[in-house]
Amino acid sequence: MVDLYRRVRVKTILILDDEQAVRQSFSDYFEDRFWFPIQAESAEEALGLLETQQAVAAIVDVRLPEMDGTDFIRELCNRKLTIACVICTGSPEFELPPDLHELITVSNTLFKKPVSDLDALESEVVKTLERMANEG
Repeated sequence: MVDLYRRVRVKTILILDDEQAVRQSFSDYFEDRFWFPIQAESAEEALGLLETQQAVAAIVDVRLPEMDGTDFIRELCNRKLTIACVICTGSPEFELPPDLHELITVSNTLFKKPVSDLDALESEVVKTLERMANEG
């Protein structure tokens, strides 16, 4: 059984959302799909977690207390953290700002909450990671 766990490549994904139920739902889904989810309810908490844990991807809510999701992504860039980001928001009017639209680390596909197709969300994370590997 230990050999099986050594062969499975665990990928860490950050779930950044101020709603506990959303974080837990996403975490449960990704854990079932062999990801290692870490959760944060604020951008500041997420940045603190990333000082000790390496995530390859993040699901990012836009409307957060204090620092919002777009500023969080900008801070990732400032810190030179290369993490694939997929935005998931409950704000129907939200559009990806031009400076984030140009980044290969940020998916141009936005997911609106509630997310009914978590497979599509995971596929977009993987697609963004593949784009980063091919273009980076």
